[in-house]
Amino acid sequence: MGFIDRAYYFFTPYTDAHERAVATFFKGLTEHSNRSHTQARLRSLLQGDSAVINLWTEYRYKGYHYLQKTRRKQLYANLKLIAADFDHFYQHHAPSVEAAVARIQQQAPQVSIDADKAVCVQALMAYFAPQRGTYEYLESSSFGRLLRNPAHEKLVGDCNQIVTLYIYLYSRYYDVGDLQVRVLPEHVALHYSGIDIETTNGTYKDYSSIKNSKLLPIEEIVSINLLDTTDAYLATHEIAPEDFLQASRFAFILSHERELVARNLAAAYSNLVGTLMKRSDYKQALGFAKASGDAQLLNIVGRNGAVHEMERHNYAAARRFAGVAAERDELVRATWQSEAAEQYRAQHYREAIKAFEHIHDQEGIRRCYAALFFVEQAKLPSQLTTDVIKQHATIIKNMRMYAKKSGNNKLIEHAAVLGKHL
Repeated sequence: MGFIDRAYYFFTPYTDAHERAVATFFKGLTEHSNRSHTQARLRSLLQGDSAVINLWTEYRYKGYHYLQKTRRKQLYANLKLIAADFDHFYQHHAPSVEAAVARIQQQAPQVSIDADKAVCVQALMAYFAPQRGTYEYLESSSFGRLLRNPAHEKLVGDCNQIVTLYIYLYSRYYDVGDLQVRVLPEHVALHYSGIDIETTNGTYKDYSSIKNSKLLPIEEIVSINLLDTTDAYLATHEIAPEDFLQASRFAFILSHERELVARNLAAAYSNLVGTLMKRSDYKQALGFAKASGDAQLLNIVGRNGAVHEMERHNYAAARRFAGVAAERDELVRATWQSEAAEQYRAQHYREAIKAFEHIHDQEGIRRCYAALFFVEQAKLPSQLTTDVIKQHATIIKNMRMYAKKSGNNKLIEHAAVLGKHL
């Protein structure tokens, strides 16, 4: 990396061009992105950058705030050490071609085998085998714990993480399209040339007969990692619902498991909208509710948002929220009723009349005109003579008009008596 590149990445959130490419890919994704085009781009990124994908998404979309830039740089340096250590092992301790082919044929005699690739796969299995002491399986672990200096520390990770590391190391030699993922209930394994590989202990398995077992393209590992939030780190560090929604959106467009990721996406929208409503951020909640396409969620935000804004006397905003609620007419009427009542209490009778008119509340309108009658009457002197009344003719005329509109017979009669002196 030259001076200009180093200067550029010093001032950006990215460690290098690989991380920037991964970040750019995810930044442009929504659940509406073209699936086939997106999956093709992801397959290209997986070829050499699977570890970067996992580390960046843990940091950016899963709430792993300990993965700041300096920490990620160190982990990438550790990844290079792991790769170099594996290269040395591959060169000096890989099984022979004959042994590698024979081992696969023993498990799957009908499978067509590329001998060189089989050697690479079995070298990976041997390198991470528990008896070597390089790797240790730990359920619910983050990728950062796996990326350590193998000369000084044991690599610790769960099934998702070790599968990802297998993919990264394999991609340095061959096309990741040679591999698939075997998805099991609460577990994931690697699949190569018709055989399942249990990466947590470096053995061949046959998981095909297990109920709900599925064989999926290699890029599925990205969706699996995005939605895996069981790490112990999260027990004390809450994942922001905004971040989890993004992860769920990405999983939705990237995954072949449509039913599962659709449920996760719906749950992510619901959680985020719920969180935003708790923060009283109904404007954002409305935006996400609309994006979700969930009519029930939209109704909840509309109703709660309308009530929230009414309580704060923001009646125009309340009506905007009411407009998306199922009980739209009732809520809109309630906003006008509440606005009219507030204006009446504040003695803003003309504004109250306008509000009452929206809901055709004739009784409320008449009360306002009666109140306006008394406002005008208060302008008259206490001692009334014919001359005084004539001097306040405009007030008397207003009183007669308001009395008539109020429908109050006593006020009408009173105004008529005064009018006789004009």
